[in-house]
Parts: sequence; C-alpha cells; structure tokens
Amino acid sequence: MNLIPIFKKVVIGAAEASLDVAGAALLPGAWPILKSALEPVLERLKERLGGEDVTATPERAQEAIAEFEADQHLQEMLRSNLLEQLDALVRGQETINADVQKLMLIVSGDQKLLKELVGGVERIEQRLDEGVNLSDKAVEKLALAVSRQAQNSRQFRAVALREMGPVAQLVERQVSRLQVRAVELVEQGALDRASDELQEGLMLIAVLLNEAPTDFSLRLQLGFIYKTIAQVFDAAGNVEQAKAYINSAEKVFRLVKDDVSNNQKSALDVANAVHGLGNVHHQRGDFGAAIENYKLAASLYPTHIYAWHDMFAAYYELARRGQINLDAMRHALTMLKQTGQGAPGLGAQHIARLEATLRTLEKDGTP
Repeated sequence: MNLIPIFKKVVIGAAEASLDVAGAALLPGAWPILKSALEPVLERLKERLGGEDVTATPERAQEAIAEFEADQHLQEMLRSNLLEQLDALVRGQETINADVQKLMLIVSGDQKLLKELVGGVERIEQRLDEGVNLSDKAVEKLALAVSRQAQNSRQFRAVALREMGPVAQLVERQVSRLQVRAVELVEQGALDRASDELQEGLMLIAVLLNEAPTDFSLRLQLGFIYKTIAQVFDAAGNVEQAKAYINSAEKVFRLVKDDVSNNQKSALDVANAVHGLGNVHHQRGDFGAAIENYKLAASLYPTHIYAWHDMFAAYYELARRGQINLDAMRHALTMLKQTGQGAPGLGAQHIARLEATLRTLEKDGTP
C-alpha cells in the first residue's frame, strides 16, 4: 500500500503540535514502531532541506512531503524499516493490537491478501479510518505475510552486501569518466545533458558520503564534481552559478587538504586535494596559481596523471595570453604520456591532440 498518506498525516500533525503528539494521536498502539521506522527518513529529509527540522513549520512539512512523494527510494526505505520492526514484534510473539494491525495492512504489498482481509487496496483507507479489528485467523495470515516480506528483504540485503566491493576505486573511476563525458558534451554544445549527468553523479556521491562522511576519496570526488559543474555553467554563460559551484569546490578541497594534513594521510590523498585547489584556480582564470598547485601535487605524487595533464592545459592558457613556456609544456606532456596514457579521458586521440597543440606552438609561436 502507498505509504504517502500516513507519512502526510504524521508530518503535518507534527508541524501543528509535535511528532510524538501527532503519532500517538494517529496510531497510539503502534507509534513506537512507526516512530523508529520514520526517524531515519526524517533525518534524510532534514539533510536535504538544509538541516532544519522538517516539522518545524507547516511550510517545511509540506516541502518534506513533496520530497517524500517524489522519491520512491525514501518510501521503500520507510517500508523496509517498518517490515523489520513489525517482523521483530511477530517473532517475539507479542500482542498484535488493532493499531499494529493497521500498520501491517499499510505495509503489506500482498494484493490478494488485502482483498481477502479488507476488500482490496481501494477500501483500506476507509477501513483504517473506521478502525481495524481482524479475526485471529486474519491476524495470523497478515503476520505471516509481513514476516515473509521481511525475510525477502533480508535476503536481498545479503545479496547486495555480497556484491558490494571496494567503493573508493569504483567511484574514482566513474567520476573520472563522468567528468570526461561532461567535458565532451560541453564541447558538443550539449550543456543540458552535461548538467543532467553531473547532477546524477553528484547525487550518487552525496548518498555515499551520507553513509561515510569520513571517506576522503568521496570528499575529493565531491569537489571534482562541483568543479566540473562550474565548467558547464561557465560554458553556458551563467557566471553566478559557475562562481557558486567553484566556491563549493574550493571549500571542499580546502577542508580535505586540512584534514589529510592533520591526519597524516598518504601522499596521494594530499596530492589529490592540492590538485583540486589547482582546478579551482584554473577555473577562475588564475593559471599561474593553478600551475603552482599542479607542480606541488606532482612533486608529492610524481605519477599523478591529471596533475600533469592539467599543468599542460594551464601552460597552454598562458601561451594563449602571450606567456609561452615550451620547455614546461614538453615536460608536462612527456610525464603525462609516461604515467597516464589510457586513463579515462586520456586515450590516444586525446594525447595526439595535445601533441598537435604543442607542435603548432613550436612551429608558429602562437596557439
């Protein structure tokens, strides 16, 4: 059954009084179960809506309801939580009172059983408002259905856990590919598609960071996504949004840099943060500062392929402005070819374009 109606009633009631008052008024005999299942969902919505309690005002409650209605994953998160809570009650052979029966009917997805017990989904809300008092046999069937669903959920969770491998390297590869793809789309003029793909990547990083906010790799990838979104807005001529996202990227990279310095992380962790700050300077047009950061990143981690790549790009931007340093460009390109050819975005065609750019500069003295 749809969980949106009960979510609405609780959240709107909580905005008018308090969460416990609203919940106890709605389902007094099952409120502890519903509250325990709701709390992680409300916390997720609180984070999405800027950190303010989603029941602080009626307006905030409506925003939370709209988010919940639009996000099936959140709805299923609530359903999964409820199934676990209800199954624990059934396995503990505790009394299944009328309010718990209501909650079981709401959570159950067994259409055939619902039709048998209350006349189908379309009649559930009417029956819930009128009150539920099922026979012992009906309660037994309902409890069995809930336990079966909970067991299936646990089996799927076990499968998911078995399939989950190391996240850090996977995310780094995917974000690198995503950034390369976004730049290609920008070059093709497909700015909306680039923005959409980056927003999806941002959502993925945000979900993972919510689970593990101490993950340095995820923090770095968040910064790189922000940086690439800034590039897209810059290409679209939206200066304010480009500025906002590059500021967000800078904040992330500085936080990461400070944190890795304080926690004695690896040279690569520090180099990645410094490289990210170089990207911030690069996007702002301060190519000299960008180069200094890229040099530092490469000195900390000599095989940092993207530091060498972006260093070449920054020297090229200076050359376009009359400050040509061919030796530095040759060195950056040589190191790039030695360390990173074939990495996402650095295939043979891309390297060939960089070589052609350098040859043009060597021959003509201008880009």
